[in-house]
Amino acid sequence: MTRRDEVIIKTGITLVICMVCVLGALSILTVPVHAFTSNSLEITIDKNGDAVADFRFTLEGIVENAIPLSMLEGELMKGLTTSSDPPAILSFDKSGATILLKNFAVKNDVPTGIEYMTAPMDFHKAEIALKNSALRSVVSADLSPQRLLVTFPDGYTREFTDSSGLPALRHTIIDPTKPAPAFTEPVSGTIVVNSSPLHARVFMDSTYAGDAPSTLSGITPGQHQISLEMDGFVPYTRTVTVTAGNTTTVNAGLSSITPTPTESAPGFGGVCAGIAVAGCGISFWRRR
Repeated sequence: MTRRDEVIIKTGITLVICMVCVLGALSILTVPVHAFTSNSLEITIDKNGDAVADFRFTLEGIVENAIPLSMLEGELMKGLTTSSDPPAILSFDKSGATILLKNFAVKNDVPTGIEYMTAPMDFHKAEIALKNSALRSVVSADLSPQRLLVTFPDGYTREFTDSSGLPALRHTIIDPTKPAPAFTEPVSGTIVVNSSPLHARVFMDSTYAGDAPSTLSGITPGQHQISLEMDGFVPYTRTVTVTAGNTTTVNAGLSSITPTPTESAPGFGGVCAGIAVAGCGISFWRRR
């Protein structure tokens, strides 16, 4: 075997190794690492309407130590803000956060006691914010808690699983000292929303109301706009008329969006590939 043959063989082996390295880098960088998973969110409401939220999550993958806590904190605040008063961080680390939610529930005196009304939460908007951040090419996130529990001051609880948000809740704590009200005609109606596929996000008059199938009660009579959204599907909108004492049903069949191929500019993965190829070239010329 001549010296020239040895150089050709070594060069071929070097190029093969370089190509394997490039493909490996691209496979990692072009597929986002599922790095953030919401495990649970437990919200305990105080008598004054404030609430303490205990949020547990898991960071995993190669970016576990690469995500700044300040970025996580910022995105979580976007998803947990429900009033004009910003949430206050009581504790925060890479496994969970304890957050004070000021004015989470509005208190109203009613004939039978005290009614607590909570504002909705939409975790999807926090996911969108993270997707638009600088880490979008290597980080994916599921900000929808696998278990969501809300506890009112009297111990009454509402639990949700794998929900993309928290619908507005209403609960009355009965005051036994108040006389029972006389029977009156119903002054509100109900909307039942179903979707195909299941678990589409439901909005009533542009306010998040839960995931389908969903029952919206205590609705003021009149016209209301019902909208459903789901990633990969065309949004659905319908105007319904609610009458007192009656239930209106919305059955929404969502149409999937046909993906259109787009040319993407070389990102971080392309830069790494270029560096790897350049390194191969340098190695090749040195060997020659």
